Amino acid sequence: MLKKLFNLKFWLPVLILSLGTGLTMTLLKNKPIVRKKENFKRGTLVDVIVAANSSPKIEVRTHGRVREAKKVVLSARIGGEVIWISPNLREGRFFKKDEPLLKIGIRQSKSNLKAPFNGVVKTKHVDLGQFVNSGAQLATLLGSDQAEIVIDLPMGRMGWLPQSNNSNDQGNQYHIPAIVSLTGINSAPSHKAIIKRHLLELTPRGMMVQLIAEVDDPFQMKNNYRSKNLQNSEPTSLTGKNNDKLEFSANRQVIKIPLFLGAFVDVVIPGRQLENVVRIPAQALRDRDTVWIASEEEIQVRTVKIAHIDFDDVYLSGGIRIGEKIITSPVKGAANGMKVQLAGIKKKDGNRKLGKKLKGGKSLESMSKRRAKKQNSPEPNSSRERL
Repeated sequence: MLKKLFNLKFWLPVLILSLGTGLTMTLLKNKPIVRKKENFKRGTLVDVIVAANSSPKIEVRTHGRVREAKKVVLSARIGGEVIWISPNLREGRFFKKDEPLLKIGIRQSKSNLKAPFNGVVKTKHVDLGQFVNSGAQLATLLGSDQAEIVIDLPMGRMGWLPQSNNSNDQGNQYHIPAIVSLTGINSAPSHKAIIKRHLLELTPRGMMVQLIAEVDDPFQMKNNYRSKNLQNSEPTSLTGKNNDKLEFSANRQVIKIPLFLGAFVDVVIPGRQLENVVRIPAQALRDRDTVWIASEEEIQVRTVKIAHIDFDDVYLSGGIRIGEKIITSPVKGAANGMKVQLAGIKKKDGNRKLGKKLKGGKSLESMSKRRAKKQNSPEPNSSRERL
């Protein structure tokens, strides 16, 4: 028995089992504590603006088309032979009022036809030596002192037009200023126009009200822009096919583009003054009449009252309180009670205030910068609006 007690083979399994048990107990007592990381992904990150009270003056923007203000068909009073035609009686040439345009020989006397106004020749129907009968159409003349703009305006926007200052206005007569410019041409100059009246018949397709505006000097004849450019011209040489040098005058100044008859124009009409409204970007309006409010880190869907809609902005007159935070960024599956975090508040100058700070004084912006450095990527621009 003693021999068995002092046998190493007997005690070896016991020692190993005891050593394993002790090591296990030691490891269990000194096990590392796993710290839970803060969940920074709780809530969708959104951009917001703060609702502020304003009273802006809106602009009514629409389109129109240029047409002539005066149009006259020049006719022969009596029959005879055309014995003289003015060099200005050609299509596209301008003439002055009372300028002789054509002479018809009648036996031994002559009949002079003079220009009834300042204008331009649209079409010419007669040539030198031609015999014309009484009443024959000789040319079509258009006035150059003024042109008319036919403006299409939805009926719902008629109430946004400002009150006319002309005390003589009656019924459909106005005196409302407007600005027109050629559509699609950025370098085209703007022209001042005055809305004078509206027609009493709606357009057959779009059911639009047609406003008639007048523009002075549509072809810019009074500015003498051509003579000014000629004075600032300099010779330029070109080499022809036969190595012949051709010289012509190149203008330093760009000739202003006139209001071509028949051209489409953009029209801006200073409208009425809005009172006590909240201005939001168009993308912040949801489903035509709702906005998303960030209230206590949750989305609140709010129905609002719209005072006016422009191309880029929407003006609210009800359903919103001053100081509330309106979400401007898109949120997938947005609904009442959905958790959100504020990425920043956009100010008027385009900068952004930092949003909610995390524990330890760390902001979302500082965390995003550290993550960007770890990933060897450039720092995100905190002032860029998330769309």
